[in-house]
Amino acid sequence: MGAAMVVATLLLTGCATADIQPASVYEVPPESPTAEPGTTVSAGASADALSPEPPAPSASMSPLLEPGPSPSGVTASTDPVCDVTEILEPSCGVWWGVSPYRNNVAGLERAAGRPMDIVYTWHGIDQRNFPTAKERAFANEGRYLHVNVEARRFDQNGHPPLRYRQITRGQFDGPLRAQARQIADLGLPVFVTFDHEADANKRYNTRGTPDQFVQAWQHVVDVYRDYGADNAIFVWNVTGYPGNFARLPGLWPGNDYVDWISWEAYNMTGCPHQPRWKHVQSFEEAMAPMYEWIQEQGPRHGIDPDKPVMIGEAGTVPIPGNPRATQEWYAEIPDVLRKYERVRAVKFWDNTLGPTCDFRLLNNRYARAGFVQAGQDEYVNLPEQAREAVNSALSMLDQFELRY
Repeated sequence: MGAAMVVATLLLTGCATADIQPASVYEVPPESPTAEPGTTVSAGASADALSPEPPAPSASMSPLLEPGPSPSGVTASTDPVCDVTEILEPSCGVWWGVSPYRNNVAGLERAAGRPMDIVYTWHGIDQRNFPTAKERAFANEGRYLHVNVEARRFDQNGHPPLRYRQITRGQFDGPLRAQARQIADLGLPVFVTFDHEADANKRYNTRGTPDQFVQAWQHVVDVYRDYGADNAIFVWNVTGYPGNFARLPGLWPGNDYVDWISWEAYNMTGCPHQPRWKHVQSFEEAMAPMYEWIQEQGPRHGIDPDKPVMIGEAGTVPIPGNPRATQEWYAEIPDVLRKYERVRAVKFWDNTLGPTCDFRLLNNRYARAGFVQAGQDEYVNLPEQAREAVNSALSMLDQFELRY
């Protein structure tokens, strides 16, 4: 039964110097480095090549967590009542997720000593058969799915893009109906995004006008709802780049068509795909401008600032000249999140575009150490009872439907 009918209220135990200097987040318009499934990317340099011997620990740095088995649990303090709403928004703590390299979520979980709450995957709007068997396994093992449905033909070589008006006119209603039925059949909440980062230069006004994007988004949602996918939770995702803020009002589908708001938080120092990116941008510097824009400017554009926020993709390349800064980039994330109460989920993009543009969390000892350190923080470890309560509520609603 659908997540749109689930409200779970829980008593939970735990709620869970380089030459390159920080610079303004307004300097470089970051396009997401996301590679679509099936894209061939370089394997990158080895971990040893990317990671020189670490310097001696200083008082200001956390100790490096060496590769190897991590603690299997987190010591959490007692916390008051915590709610998990019908759209999977926790009232305390943050869901922790990843878009895993080659779908290897198990390796990340072994390294982190904890499960991922969300697994992020990509599909084309022309594809009928998802969630796939692999995605169903992810979900049945206790993770939530986040599926990005691209305005592309994934069943064709090269994944060619299509026009938004083709979607609105119903050309892909057959696949959309099939998707909706299979998501409904999964019986678990599923986060769904249509055509992420519609404000990016490579998408904006290329597949259609902003108004046509909105119409296509609403059409996708309407078809899903009409064909039983009440468990779909709709996540509107943009780049989060301040230079694109003026584009966002025209891309907003409306509060009735969006459950979560999402954007990216990257550092790409030295990445050849961003040749002007010479500075280091912290997680907070990457994340905060969009957060502040939503809170301050959102209402005048009809955007509800109380909607929960998901950082859809996050990560840093190995920071040149200061490898331990890579560890700190990740390690500081939980403390940053505590300052931004609407952020209720974070996902990392675990992939590579080449040796100097590598976001893989296990390919660099410092990235791995910071990721492990952050993932053990109690703020990003919602107790298992949270997921169990949601599943229990879904089961009860299924039984209610069968009776009545």
